[in-house]
Amino acid sequence: MTLNEYFSSYYALICDGSLDELENYFCSGSPLFNATKQQFETLRKQFDFKFTLQNVALIAKQDDLLVVRDVVNFKAEIDGNDIDKVSSNLHSLVKESGEWKLHCSTPLPEAMV
Repeated sequence: MTLNEYFSSYYALICDGSLDELENYFCSGSPLFNATKQQFETLRKQFDFKFTLQNVALIAKQDDLLVVRDVVNFKAEIDGNDIDKVSSNLHSLVKESGEWKLHCSTPLPEAMV
């Protein structure tokens, strides 16, 4: 699976899939899984939204670590206002049982988008 396929399916799952399946994307020791799942469960209750992956780039690679930067477009209608925002995130992935899994992610400053 390419990085583009990995992150496209990740964001599609966040928008439309079963959030319990997010666990398949995170490593077993990730401090991020529960917070991510809870965050998107809360957002889904408030409004419909869509993430679209615009770009993904490999920043660094070691045998057991990937550092990836993505650019995503967030679209939603919130309180009658159309929201269309581009943001960028930095992800670290670790190899677990031969598969790449998210360990942690962080949004980058808007000036870097």
